[in-house]
Amino acid sequence: MSDTCDVIIIGAGPVGATAALLLADYGINCIVVEARDQPQTHPAAHVLSTRSLEIWREIGLDREIRRLSAPMHELRCITYCTTLAGPELGRVPITDLPSARLAAIEALSPTRNAHLSQNALEPLLWKHVRDSKRIDLRTGWRYRSHVDRTDDVAVRITDAAGASRTISARYLIAADGAASTVRRELGIAMAGSALRHVISVHFSADLEKFRRNRRGPVMWTHAPKGLGVFIMHRPPQDLVFQIPYFPPFESADDFTAEVCRCYIANAIGDPNVHINIKSIQSWAMHAQVATDYQVGRTFLAGDAAHRFPPTGGLGLNTGVADVHNLAWKLAWVLTGRARADLLDTYAPERRPVGVAAAVDSVANFEGLFEVVAALGLPRRAIDLLPRIVASLPSWLPRRPVRAAIRTLTALAYQRFRLAALPGAIGRRIRRRAAAAVAGQGPHYRSWGRDLGVRYEHGAMVGDGLPAPRSDPEFYDPCVRAGGRLPHAWVTDGGRRVSTLDQVSRDELTLLVRAAGRTAWSLAAQDLPLSVVPVAADANHVFHTGAAGADPDAVVVRPDGHVAAVLRSGRDGTDLLRQAVQVISASSPVQKGSTA
Repeated sequence: MSDTCDVIIIGAGPVGATAALLLADYGINCIVVEARDQPQTHPAAHVLSTRSLEIWREIGLDREIRRLSAPMHELRCITYCTTLAGPELGRVPITDLPSARLAAIEALSPTRNAHLSQNALEPLLWKHVRDSKRIDLRTGWRYRSHVDRTDDVAVRITDAAGASRTISARYLIAADGAASTVRRELGIAMAGSALRHVISVHFSADLEKFRRNRRGPVMWTHAPKGLGVFIMHRPPQDLVFQIPYFPPFESADDFTAEVCRCYIANAIGDPNVHINIKSIQSWAMHAQVATDYQVGRTFLAGDAAHRFPPTGGLGLNTGVADVHNLAWKLAWVLTGRARADLLDTYAPERRPVGVAAAVDSVANFEGLFEVVAALGLPRRAIDLLPRIVASLPSWLPRRPVRAAIRTLTALAYQRFRLAALPGAIGRRIRRRAAAAVAGQGPHYRSWGRDLGVRYEHGAMVGDGLPAPRSDPEFYDPCVRAGGRLPHAWVTDGGRRVSTLDQVSRDELTLLVRAAGRTAWSLAAQDLPLSVVPVAADANHVFHTGAAGADPDAVVVRPDGHVAAVLRSGRDGTDLLRQAVQVISASSPVQKGSTA
């Protein structure tokens, strides 16, 4: 094994593995250190956003991921019900939308979002990591410490037998998860708090008769014996049921297979369903963002940098976008295309995105309780119990406190019985719950939140335009400095490609209206730019959404984000040169070498 490389990555989860694959595609040599010997087996994150699929598309993975994903007809809606066998409370349509709306969504990107559990995604990513000649995946090794030196970073790792090695790399990416050892070694704090604690039960069961007219990835249940959620990863074999619990007076050990089976049976509402428990894990729901994303030659990404509630599916996807932002910058610095100060734009660009995602995730989480409140359980009561438990001294005996918690929660959940009643009272409560469910759209329909990410500070030149209209659900394509370049299908060399495919990986791209190609080509002379004319039928990619402000050229970075919006009559060559300078771009040296 060689103990030198360009970039060492700690953690081979989806974020770390994606970072390695992106860097390898740039010709950068990586070592990936992973404590586990095998990919994750317990289903976890499962919402893969359109933007994440666009990123994986760049390295040729989106078709494989979509092939493994649940088909579109299985993603029609999110269902809320009393129990699976009981009355339904409401639905949030996801793909079950009017055809015109679906067509508009399909037109936003050359690919689409997917529903694929992490325990199916990771093996695919690991296979490609292992197949790459530029990536050295070292499983069974743990990060211990590192030291920044003048020109590199020295990273000490150990294996299960205690053997130690030191790896020398130019840069270090910490993608080692929520309990990041690298982050702790650096002394970086996480700003935010823990919201809830959850037991996640991986099981198999035939629930088809409860899903025939409810095809969707998530089903919420509000049973008299508890609140829960079913996640349909790959039915019938890979299902997950999640149960809230209250440490330190309740622990994961209290949730045996038999206890979990009872919870699941109660939520199903049919005691005759056979439930096979496969694994049980506990996790804490946090809303936290690291105070720093970079220290010296080390960068935090993914859960090492931010921890969100799963509501909205923003965690994994934000992490994938983190390393997409970082990979091209590292590659350009390592190959001499840019000065090292380009790397200083990573945190100013990505940390505000992490903060915004945390806020959105918490808002989605809080919104869930609007349905619970409509069923008669006041929001104040929901918040009160966790606060009471957190305030209790830890020396109190667990058993009586645990009994008191379970008595209180059982009494609270009795309110849900009324929603299942067949008479007027039950119908009235269900109508009230249905109105609350109807307001949950932004939780699950998030194309605007996903594709509308826009950097306000960093490797870009501001356009001086008012902020575009923000809608977390539906994205209105517009070209703005710091935002993602809009997608449009164009013909290039006789092939149908996306405008995103025309973005160069090795230099900045100057997209110009076909009518202005000659003028802009002259303006770009002697600059490290690739000039790409856009045909008239795709001129909508130059739409800003601001009256009279549409440009005739845009500078696009390798990650598909717009570095500058150019209007020849106003700024012309000066702003173009400023954009190149801000990116610190220079003529490239040989790909794959380190500068």
